[in-house]
Amino acid sequence: MSHYFFADEPRPAPFNADDLTKKDSGAVSKFMAQRILELGESHPAGSRERRAAQSLGHSVGVLIDELNLCFDDEEPETLRARMRTWNLVVFAVWPWEGTAGYDADRWQLVKHVDADAAVEAARHLLEGREELAEKKRAERAGR
Repeated sequence: MSHYFFADEPRPAPFNADDLTKKDSGAVSKFMAQRILELGESHPAGSRERRAAQSLGHSVGVLIDELNLCFDDEEPETLRARMRTWNLVVFAVWPWEGTAGYDADRWQLVKHVDADAAVEAARHLLEGREELAEKKRAERAGR
């Protein structure tokens, strides 16, 4: 059995979880439904390929259903669930990047729940870099 290992991942999104809508979910769902239909119809019933297409369809369907539950409100817990589930969906659709209908500008990994979280993450990163720079300056001064 061969295994596939990816050295990279989908690109990070320039938007946050609170920017996602059911329209995004619907677009991914429609795209994947078409790919799964094409794959399934190109192989005979009962074949391994048809079963793989069915399995993919069920798996993606569950993810899309779960994502759709995350649009009821903008509470922090809901936004975290939206981000996690969206990112699972993005990984499921990612192998089709570069094909017709794939929305490379939208189907990207979300790193933050909202703008406040993005700013806080940037602030934390900057503080860490400043601490490291200060440590290096102190080491050089002690030599």
